[in-house]
Amino acid sequence: MPGIAKLNVKEFQNRILRFDESYVTDWRWWVNSLNDQREVADCFGRVLRRWQACRPNRMRRARNEARHEQPYLEDLIAESNQHIWALQSFDIRLPASFTHQARESLEQLWDVFRGLSYHGQTRNGLAGVVGISKAVLLLSEGRVGPAFDSEVRRQLEIQAPENAPEWIDALQVVSRDIHAFERANQCSLQKAVPVRFAGIHSGRIYDMALGPGKK
Repeated sequence: MPGIAKLNVKEFQNRILRFDESYVTDWRWWVNSLNDQREVADCFGRVLRRWQACRPNRMRRARNEARHEQPYLEDLIAESNQHIWALQSFDIRLPASFTHQARESLEQLWDVFRGLSYHGQTRNGLAGVVGISKAVLLLSEGRVGPAFDSEVRRQLEIQAPENAPEWIDALQVVSRDIHAFERANQCSLQKAVPVRFAGIHSGRIYDMALGPGKK
């Protein structure tokens, strides 16, 4: 299986270290915005636009920008809160995390963030897995990941999930890949990661390992 299963710890660390630094900076900015709760919706929108989460469709904006009718980003975040909270103990490393409740929460998050984009010819203007998975990656603080952009899908050799069950199936592919890596190296994902990224949740670590490299 492609991904990280066949990597040793050094190869895995090299994958992380070659991750595009601009995304590292975006992540740090996002986490800081969560910590002080200032302008979370604005930061959420800016990061997702930089990450091209909804291209080619138009992505919703924060209320203060007033570029479209409701819902605004604040509304989507508020609607997602209970489902994000239900995933506080979710660890993609562990198959046991995929409980009935976790699956229901993920399905609800898929439905909420289909509305992340509001206009365009692709998917009748709705967001797809790229936007949805990037939004959930941010709001779950990296617990639920990776973001299933084209680079991650290429490395996993999977098609873009088109609905919530397919997204959950893809997350379980990731879970099995992590388990195979940890078993082969007798080392957890958190222990294997370079020191500067210690403390980051597993979904985000995996996203960095498979995500875009330095340009």
